[in-house]
Amino acid sequence: MFGRIRSKLNDIVRGAAPSAAPPLVRAAAASPKPREPAPVVVYFEKDRNQRLIERVRELLTAKQISFQALDVSGDAATLAFIVREAHCEDDDLPIVFVAGTPIGGFNELVDWDVSGRLRKAVYGE
Repeated sequence: MFGRIRSKLNDIVRGAAPSAAPPLVRAAAASPKPREPAPVVVYFEKDRNQRLIERVRELLTAKQISFQALDVSGDAATLAFIVREAHCEDDDLPIVFVAGTPIGGFNELVDWDVSGRLRKAVYGE
């Protein structure tokens, strides 16, 4: 055991290439690192469309997609931003954004899920 360690240290000191790594280590090093999931934000108003809010939460939770739910009640600036970016009306909330891109409401979220675009948008290829 000490002989192998001593020979590796000698190789390092001499600048020689270290001996080949075991096959499992080489295979793990070659695989790409998985990317971080894209942020998912659900904008909603707490007193409107409670059924849709729950459906959006259920779908995202069932797909094991973490998300942040933000209540925009009383925040006119954020509501104006959402309406402008998502091309919707203020009573269309909840609206889902993935990585800053507006997806839309519950029906659009289901369409993205069924087509596979939701998983690609959140986790990549």
